[in-house]
Amino acid sequence: MNAGPFLLATLSLAILGGGAAFHPSLRHASLPARAAAAMGFGAVLLTLAGMLLTAAGVRWSVPALAAIPLAVSLAAGFWWRRRPAVAMPPMTAGRAARWTLVGAGGVSLALLGWALVSGSATSVDYLFFWGVKAARFADVRGVDVGLLRWPFFVHAVVDYPPLVPIVQAFGAIAAGELPWRTVPLTSLFWVAAAAPLLRSLLRRRLDGDSATAVTAFWIAAMSASVTTSLSGANAEAPLLFFESIAVAALLTEDAASSRFLPAWMLAGAVLTKVEGTVGAILIVLGAAAHDVLERRPALLRRSAGLALPPAAALSAWFLFQHHFGLRPGFRGHGGFFALHFDHVGTVLSRLPLALEAGTFGLSWLLPLVLLIAARPTPGRFLPAFALSAGLLAFLVFDYLHDRENPAIRISWTAPRVSQPALSALILASGLASFDPNRRRRSSTKSDTASVPALTAAP
Repeated sequence: MNAGPFLLATLSLAILGGGAAFHPSLRHASLPARAAAAMGFGAVLLTLAGMLLTAAGVRWSVPALAAIPLAVSLAAGFWWRRRPAVAMPPMTAGRAARWTLVGAGGVSLALLGWALVSGSATSVDYLFFWGVKAARFADVRGVDVGLLRWPFFVHAVVDYPPLVPIVQAFGAIAAGELPWRTVPLTSLFWVAAAAPLLRSLLRRRLDGDSATAVTAFWIAAMSASVTTSLSGANAEAPLLFFESIAVAALLTEDAASSRFLPAWMLAGAVLTKVEGTVGAILIVLGAAAHDVLERRPALLRRSAGLALPPAAALSAWFLFQHHFGLRPGFRGHGGFFALHFDHVGTVLSRLPLALEAGTFGLSWLLPLVLLIAARPTPGRFLPAFALSAGLLAFLVFDYLHDRENPAIRISWTAPRVSQPALSALILASGLASFDPNRRRRSSTKSDTASVPALTAAP
């Protein structure tokens, strides 16, 4: 009985962040794409509002939690409506491409939804701490600082940022309690919401058919990965949403593009999970390196505009921890340089096996082969390359901190944590393979090569 109110409250994130739909860089995007951007923006605002209300001693309720995001979003939306919108290519595609998207994407999302409803795509992390945090936050009507301080709750990674439990608690308050079997469906929402926004962003560089095909492959690959990595109801799906949108926006931008969307998506990433901070740093560094290589104007201003929202969001969480006497920051798996190099062989052999992604590794291999065949200019794709390579390197570094054999932890965590790296590889490969400029260059070389033969003919 409480499943409907919970799901409606989760979908209302698009209303809470509706102002983002009127940003000049998004106003001419498709309606589903604008709603997806608003959903991500609303989740960030709701999380910040939840922390602020708890710090101020105000008990949560649906109106209290919604008031701040709505006010900020409305004010921002009215302001952005006054500015001229940025033109976007029309979202057209041929019949074959549309049927590919509907068929492959629809079937993949349907199978993901079935796995989530049946419980076969959910890990014990949901029962051990993600769901527990959300239920307790809803029960005490605020961030349960006492729970986070409790020594016997240390297994719940209490220093994780609070976006997921706050969003789930918002739905639980609207529903009257946390509907444990329904919550995993929210992972489907995040994957499905990313698709139209990714398609609109890819359309800035690709024709409609190519953008649609890449989106269809992304849906199929990520649905399989979310299912087999047991990511239901955990933080992986929203983290995948935030980092994928940020990477796609940066890969398809030009020197004059606004960085509002990727900046706020990175803010959502750092509020979702510890790995979101690692990913955000890698993406920002990749974008800054690209700007330097391209000698883009206003380098510092653009880099600061990309880095400040996630830095401010992360600082808000650290200040919240400090305010309530919690240890600010994140706990590692040991001293920074306390590495156990006797596990190098285990890590390097087990990590590739953990990247199976529900497709026997094809989700990784096919984009990698296409990317190598395309031979793109590396600079343009640095945000994606930095995330993919950097995140995998970080995983190796992290697992080397384990005193005991890390094989089991690799099999548990690597399939989930590596998903943003896989997503970035797919997006970069799609853009490189279907790049119209590459096709024109190939066609020009072919025409040039045929000239001598035509001249020599009698």
